[in-house]
Amino acid sequence: MDLVVYSDKQPAKGETILGNSFDTFQGGKGANQAVAVSRLGMPVSLIGKVGTDVFGDELLENLNSEQVDTSMVVRYEGSSGVAFIYVFEETSENQIIVISGANEQVKSNQISDMELTASDILISQLEVPPSEIEDLFIRAKKSGTYRILNTAPALKISKNLIRETDLLVMNESELENLTEITVQKQNVDSIVQAINDLHPSTNQSVVVTLGSKGVYVYTNQKGQFIEGHKVEAVDTTGSGDCFIGALANQYLESNDLLDSVNFANKAAALSVMKRGASASMPTLEEVVNFQ
Repeated sequence: MDLVVYSDKQPAKGETILGNSFDTFQGGKGANQAVAVSRLGMPVSLIGKVGTDVFGDELLENLNSEQVDTSMVVRYEGSSGVAFIYVFEETSENQIIVISGANEQVKSNQISDMELTASDILISQLEVPPSEIEDLFIRAKKSGTYRILNTAPALKISKNLIRETDLLVMNESELENLTEITVQKQNVDSIVQAINDLHPSTNQSVVVTLGSKGVYVYTNQKGQFIEGHKVEAVDTTGSGDCFIGALANQYLESNDLLDSVNFANKAAALSVMKRGASASMPTLEEVVNFQ
């Protein structure tokens, strides 16, 4: 559950300021990405855990209302995960602190081999235990499922998990965290250097999101920069999740990563024009008609 405070500016250390408003939204990277896929018209299931608290009840209700299959979401005897999000309206930037709660208890065996084989694309983030993700990705390889890893939040992960991923999606700070190479949005050379440091195989692709600047795509051992769309941003929370959900949706349609990134770029631009994370995900009609 996202607990969101909106204020004009970011307070200085030790400073107290008055906020403008407070909202609660369904959140969690996996849930946001699942809602993004569902609103674009593709069947999607979520694997995870929520607590037995009131947040858990509301999160499941919201996911079901968004046509997300929650049959593999398990109730955990404890608290649901929460995120404390601070949105600074002068810049539309945010700061986020996540308390994992039930997410720490997620297990890869919540999805069976049969269900995995029936899935075309598997997306994971790092809000659940990386060891469970690694186990799941190894199983998914055997079933021929395309594996997308969103390396957020920025954690140290095993080289084997990176090797077991078909598509890595991250922002510049997450790329920097994995490689310890300084990455700058304005410096494509630094992005290329960091991607090379990951030593991607010939079959792996890397997408680096650069906020309003755009996206850098590395696939088939070639790189390409794609500019972002200029829009009036209200709240950037969840825009990265929207991008990943839209990318996966379009990749299933076209099997073309560059085409999928262009589609996802439009979806993410639309999402920052609304408040909230899952609540801001656009429909297929909105993306197709976006100019």
